[in-house]
Amino acid sequence: MRVLFIGGDKRMEYAAQKLSEHFEVSVYGEGASGVYSAVIFPLPLTKDGKNVFSPNSEKPVAFEELFEKTTELFDMNTTVFAGGECPALTEFCGKHGLRLINYFAFEPLTLQNAALTAEAALCLLSQSTDGALLGSRTLVLGSGRIAVFLAERLRACGSNVTIAARNSAKRELLRLNGFETITLEMMSPSVLKSFDYVSNTIPAPLFDEKLFSKMKSGGVYQELATLSTERQLSMASAAEHCGIKYINAGGLPGKFFPKAAGEFISAALKTELNLKG
Repeated sequence: MRVLFIGGDKRMEYAAQKLSEHFEVSVYGEGASGVYSAVIFPLPLTKDGKNVFSPNSEKPVAFEELFEKTTELFDMNTTVFAGGECPALTEFCGKHGLRLINYFAFEPLTLQNAALTAEAALCLLSQSTDGALLGSRTLVLGSGRIAVFLAERLRACGSNVTIAARNSAKRELLRLNGFETITLEMMSPSVLKSFDYVSNTIPAPLFDEKLFSKMKSGGVYQELATLSTERQLSMASAAEHCGIKYINAGGLPGKFFPKAAGEFISAALKTELNLKG
């Protein structure tokens, strides 16, 4: 089976390397030719909806330009795998009758990626100040996979962890598992000033200068959600103005653990490719 990788960072290089043990693997831009059984786009697929995520490329890889140059690499039997969703790719696959699979929707891979994110987030928090996680108090915003993995790891390091979440059922489950919980509406000055660290996993712009000003002086705020560059800069400036250390922590698996992340991606893709083959 012939497999083509397009775009991505170091983790996709590891994924391609691992898959090459089982399939004939090529990388776009390195002499790819002929028709491929599978074409694999990166995780994440895109940051702006216009370009393929390709941080190592000399120039942006625009979907529109890419489609014009690669049509001959596809046929009706080609399956396209993508680490996320994008209207441009969905439209292209529909137009050419190509099967499109979002492999980041595979639950095992999602869990593995969340666990790697939590491990990296823990590393960043533990190195962010002269203090220690042991004996600290941490507020984790959100109740998804990353939030729960991070809360468990923080507790194992001796931090007293509180989780703020909207969903009442998830709050109760977390409470029954030994965590203190609050609603997002309960983030008052007296509450926020009691935490040494705040780590946000909710993909929404919750904090602004008003909330940063309520945090403990010298505290740390970690943003794990993927936000626009403009939004990140705005939040970092607001945090600094309030004496809060701001950590932009998006895309951690690819930055901290590209080999492990790539091998997890490879394992998920190998299963699907074997089914296709």
